[in-house]
Amino acid sequence: MRIVHVSASNWRNFKNVNFAIRDRLFVVGPNAAGKSNLLDLFRFIGDIADTTGGGLSAALDRRGGLGKVRSLFARNNRKGRLVLDFELLEGDDRWRYTLAVKGEGKGKNRPIVEEERVERNGEVLLLRPDEADIDDPERLTQTHLEQISANQKFRQISEYFAKVRYFHLVPQVIRDPARAGRVGDPFGGDFIAQMNSVQPLKTRNAWLTRMQTALVAAVPGFETLGIEVDSTGRPHLVAGYRNWMPSPARHTEAEFSDGTLRLIGLLWTLVSAPANGGILLLEEPELSLNASIVRTLPTVLATVQRDRELQVLLSTHAPELLDDEGVVADEVLVLQVTNDGTSATLLADIPESIDEVEAGIPVSDIVQGLISPKNLNGLIEIGSGRSGRRK
Repeated sequence: MRIVHVSASNWRNFKNVNFAIRDRLFVVGPNAAGKSNLLDLFRFIGDIADTTGGGLSAALDRRGGLGKVRSLFARNNRKGRLVLDFELLEGDDRWRYTLAVKGEGKGKNRPIVEEERVERNGEVLLLRPDEADIDDPERLTQTHLEQISANQKFRQISEYFAKVRYFHLVPQVIRDPARAGRVGDPFGGDFIAQMNSVQPLKTRNAWLTRMQTALVAAVPGFETLGIEVDSTGRPHLVAGYRNWMPSPARHTEAEFSDGTLRLIGLLWTLVSAPANGGILLLEEPELSLNASIVRTLPTVLATVQRDRELQVLLSTHAPELLDDEGVVADEVLVLQVTNDGTSATLLADIPESIDEVEAGIPVSDIVQGLISPKNLNGLIEIGSGRSGRRK
């Protein structure tokens, strides 16, 4: 199964978005355009489908409530509702899942399911509210997506959404003892604990060996990678580096460079990806990495996708990624800030870019022409003003 089309209304920066998805999608745009928020749309549906502590209310609570995720540009658009619409393919079957959420009236303002619809090959399998919802309106505080007892006819959709995985490892978080082991931390607080918990031990060690081989190739002086547990029960990454001494120097995550930590995190995310597919979200995976490593990432991802049937969606500012010869225009989603919210358009659907793509101009150059600020004089002149300068 894979997602082939997404549309949404009133989600964060976006009044309306509507785009197709292939096996991978490169999300590009200026700062604060909403790249992270677009990826979070997929995390959100994954959180709703999560049957272990997930659900609609929990997914919204993690984001500060419905008011925090509903676009400021909503006004009367789609009656102010948050609307998500996903089309998926599974073999010869085409699925569609639609969810519309609104705030409850009469001062309660709880998130309420105004519509939930599931179709398979055009046949409607679920349409809410139904008679049971009318008899018991409390049911509308939950989706059927999150309920095992209610999603039997379309459970494969729920299971697919629940496979969403997100990578945006922050080295400072991993090094922070106060956040170490924090369950579900999307920025890596429990990253090493997750690695250490993999069973059987044979599988974990096999994954570490594959990562070690990659790190030896990518990180100068790197020799070994392992996990050790200290006297308090806290696991640590331990690496050996070549030096002038007979035995390798021993470093833990506290001493790794930011780039090494992020590369380890990315490699772990890839080797531990489920074999039966899913959605992998990567937020600026190029951060802190050498340009030559960044250039290899599309090939690395393509290899993993071929073996695991993953869909990969990533945000990026790296021209090295966009200019890979395998990247095509309908895999690049361009975000542009407008007076009516951020727009999201595939590069292949932007008329002024079609001739440039056909002329063989590098994708990164075309994208930069679309998203770069037009006048940076104010930024350049930050240090030139005399007013307010200390004497």
